Amino acid sequence: MQRLILALVLVLVGLTACSGDQPLDVTVNGNFGAPVTISVAGSAAPEAVTKDVLIEGDGRALEEDSYVLMRATSFDSRDGSIIDSYNTGAVRLTAVDEEGLGELSSQVAGEKEGTRLLITRPGLTSGAEGAEIVVVDLLPTTAQGEDISIPDPKPKGMPKLTEARGTMPGIASGGGEIPDLEVVPLIQGAGTQVDATDTVIMQYLVADSKGKVTESSWQDSGPISANLQDVMTGLHTGITDQNVGSRLVILVPSAQARGDGDLVIIVDILATIQTTH
Repeated sequence: MQRLILALVLVLVGLTACSGDQPLDVTVNGNFGAPVTISVAGSAAPEAVTKDVLIEGDGRALEEDSYVLMRATSFDSRDGSIIDSYNTGAVRLTAVDEEGLGELSSQVAGEKEGTRLLITRPGLTSGAEGAEIVVVDLLPTTAQGEDISIPDPKPKGMPKLTEARGTMPGIASGGGEIPDLEVVPLIQGAGTQVDATDTVIMQYLVADSKGKVTESSWQDSGPISANLQDVMTGLHTGITDQNVGSRLVILVPSAQARGDGDLVIIVDILATIQTTH
């Protein structure tokens, strides 16, 4: 009888060992903000949605119904492959709500820019195995890079600034007439270079030559998405070939602006989306 019991125990142990019910163990490969892949060990999906913070950011807190710039990539836990049935892995500018993020909204709300989340959602397939693994990078919405000193002497038309790194820029006083197009970097980003046909996600401020601010995404809508082929000549020329993460002061003479006067445009280049024509 003891031998029979022992034999049954060994059989049960063997079945448990072969059942493949080890919890999912996910490793994310790739720098923050860049395209990523994953390596997966184990196969047992959790019974409910789980969220792990892989990188803790210290940027702007994402409130419900606010805007978010993010890259979210979904994977199949069974083989680590990308789920490509929708536009996964792309940089998106959307709202922190059900319409913008669906079920991810509740996971993103309350987090800070600069954070990487690992979210596991069961139910990809019937049964215990198979889950959607989502890597979410919450991207910054202000320029990130190396501070650059303003040239001395300053270009003609350069205003006096009150900007502070990590926040919206400000203009204390205007610089007067702008005779020529000038691009003055304030922060040099290390991201990809902007192509003339890209769609650019940006924050921006527009002021006249006297320093009066007429538009500001920081105060109004938040970041916008704009195809460079649709913007004024001075802005198109000023942003092309610059790097993502940069903050620029673009001094635009009236001939390259839209309207009757010279313009000062301060731009944070946050991301690009390549388009084909």
